Amino acid sequence: MLRFQEYSLLIEKINAGKNIHLWGQQGIGKTFTVRNCLLKDINLESVYLNLEYPFSVDNLFDVIPISLGLYYQQNWSNIVSQLSHGFQKLLVIDNFDRFHCVSETLSDDLFRLQQLAKLDNFSLLLISRMPLRYFHFPSFVKCFEELELNETNTWTFGQ
Repeated sequence: MLRFQEYSLLIEKINAGKNIHLWGQQGIGKTFTVRNCLLKDINLESVYLNLEYPFSVDNLFDVIPISLGLYYQQNWSNIVSQLSHGFQKLLVIDNFDRFHCVSETLSDDLFRLQQLAKLDNFSLLLISRMPLRYFHFPSFVKCFEELELNETNTWTFGQ
């Protein structure tokens, strides 16, 4: 789990509408920190989606509007337009590194997520085991601040 100083900074950035990429080795507490702590400590409308295998990327783009109450929206540009209004929202996508392997139209899919990342009242929190630079899409990567979880900024608990 993140140490208090880094955890407070993470909450501050999300409350300010920043997009964050939280990454680090497996088993260091990324998912635990977000699901069991962060989502309870913020006052934003939040949606947590886990991209555990197997999943369909198309399903992801169907689930996002449904999760945010846009049940009848069909067109992605209309969805983005609707999400640009109202209160601050947070979309968490866990296991984001799996996105790289299963998306047949990766650049188009990253562009759709980038449209969400550019909204003023919408934050994306991506959780993965590797840095975003491995995706080789600089315009997408520039939308995010990276926070690596490692031994220097986390607490580890014995079992």
